[in-house]
Amino acid sequence: MTQLETFKQTNAITGARYDYTTTEKRLIYLSLIEVMKTVQNGIADDFFKRELILFIPESQLKKSDEHDHRYRDYRKAVVSLRKKDFSIDAPDGGWIETGFVNGGQYIKGKGLEVSISKYVLPYLYELTKRFTVLDATVVMTLTSKFSQRFYEWCCQWRSVGRFEYNPDSLKEVLCIKLPVGQLKRDVIEVAQAELMDMYEEGISDLYFTYSEERGGRGRGGSVKGWVFKIHTKKKEVAQERAKNEDVVFVMRFLGQIFGKDSPLLDQALEALKTHENVKLFAERADELQTSGKLDQTKNKPGYIRSILQKEFGLDKK
Repeated sequence: MTQLETFKQTNAITGARYDYTTTEKRLIYLSLIEVMKTVQNGIADDFFKRELILFIPESQLKKSDEHDHRYRDYRKAVVSLRKKDFSIDAPDGGWIETGFVNGGQYIKGKGLEVSISKYVLPYLYELTKRFTVLDATVVMTLTSKFSQRFYEWCCQWRSVGRFEYNPDSLKEVLCIKLPVGQLKRDVIEVAQAELMDMYEEGISDLYFTYSEERGGRGRGGSVKGWVFKIHTKKKEVAQERAKNEDVVFVMRFLGQIFGKDSPLLDQALEALKTHENVKLFAERADELQTSGKLDQTKNKPGYIRSILQKEFGLDKK
């Protein structure tokens, strides 16, 4: 498998209720990728004061559109995201009402340029702090919006190995109204087949299977829910990649908590020197971020230092 570019997406997004087209979702993915790159390279002083110009080369557009509908589909996506309202409430009582996209221009043979509103940049920046890991190659290649959602959930619950939905909650989060049989055939099985194909082709490192929970009267009862089991590659390449991602995440997390020049950073990394400890702490830190518990903690350095001391043997001196 070739090394894939990754980006970070918050669990709040993967769990949100919304109805975007596949192409609209790709534009949002690419915006998050661009913001993540900016964060990694260092944010300029005027970053939040100007619009973000996103350019997608023609070659990249072709990869996600085998039927050559990109002129039509991306135009519709730009129009739709320009008209969709994004309402953001600030902690200080302020608010923002904006469209995600200011506008876009497609130049045939060259690519698509999209202007992302400056008002959503602080929001996108915050999303990079609480995330799950998604492969940009996978999400940009998936052809079904339902496959995109199931891939997000598989990434979100990768460490747990499973997730569950009942028919009503699945229909609600996907904003669809379908009979259970059609929901299974046209949504679950479509997503399962596409992710399995990409897994077998070596594009994705995960897929899912599912089982039904039934109950009630009648032959076999009715479907009460589904349990989705996540399967991942066990090859050394995939394992080494996971190790590297854990190390990068932990170093970035601790740097944000203690400061990049703090001696506590080196002490913490020494306490987490084994891969097992790095993995365990990465999962612990991710849980603290995604649950919102860390945001509610006033003394974050002290809180994280206490966890490192009690659970990972950090020297109390």
